[in-house]
Amino acid sequence: MASMTRTSGVSLAVAAVATLSGVDALAKSLGAEMSSFQVVFLRYTVSALFLAVFVAVFVRRRPKPGFMKDHVLRGFLAAATASLFFYGIAGMPLVMALALAMTAPIYMALLGALVFGERPGWATYVALLLAVSGSGLIVATRGTGIAGPPVSLAVIAAGLAAPLAYAFTAIAMKKSSANDHPITLSLMQTGFAALFSAPMAMLLWQAPDPSLSWQIGLIGLCGALGFIFLVAGLGRIPASLYAVVDYSSLVWAGFYGFVFFDEIPAWPTLIGGVLIVAACVLSARSHRTIIEVKP
Repeated sequence: MASMTRTSGVSLAVAAVATLSGVDALAKSLGAEMSSFQVVFLRYTVSALFLAVFVAVFVRRRPKPGFMKDHVLRGFLAAATASLFFYGIAGMPLVMALALAMTAPIYMALLGALVFGERPGWATYVALLLAVSGSGLIVATRGTGIAGPPVSLAVIAAGLAAPLAYAFTAIAMKKSSANDHPITLSLMQTGFAALFSAPMAMLLWQAPDPSLSWQIGLIGLCGALGFIFLVAGLGRIPASLYAVVDYSSLVWAGFYGFVFFDEIPAWPTLIGGVLIVAACVLSARSHRTIIEVKP
């Protein structure tokens, strides 16, 4: 029975990573047709609708009172993270965007030392060196055009800033993770993220082509389902095992990038990605894994 539970947990974890990586691919596709703020607004609005139905039918819990400031803060950070990430992903290959995004756990470890008084060991500093080396290799070769078409400095800056904002979101989520059911927390975060992204989305609004309707619906559905799969999977397997599965997001990014955008990762991007993954593995061995809500 335990082995079956573990197997189903791994399957749900794989489904979560594949589905959330699909959100990234859809964001890249939609980002070619509208502003990143509009993509963020549509992604979170549709996801909030799906999550609201799921909470009403299955969770049947209203958000606990007294934590509105926490919900607002997480919603703002989530909107900022997604805006940066979606802007970056629209102008760079999927694998490059995901490789840079995977530096987030290193930032989490450093922020954990500041916020929670954790004492980082030597492994954290080695991991930071590896992550910086991997990111530097990717940015230097793609920013200058040595390995494929050059990526603009603005896009690179957004790609580098997104995981830092993501780390702040994860820290905020960790501080209030015991306040409510995780899916209810996700609903509140998603709803406020939609509200915070609305002003810029309306300012830059472009009427979506009717042919994009299925992508808009799908990005919201995948965002909601991905987190539901994540919560269900974590109920069956340790967070440390999920962290290992999560590294496969680079594989999914390569798959989606090749199939839908004809992207072939350059060798510096692959080497940089390996260095970043190694940094995350090393950091995870010396720190408790933080489970966060992805953009």
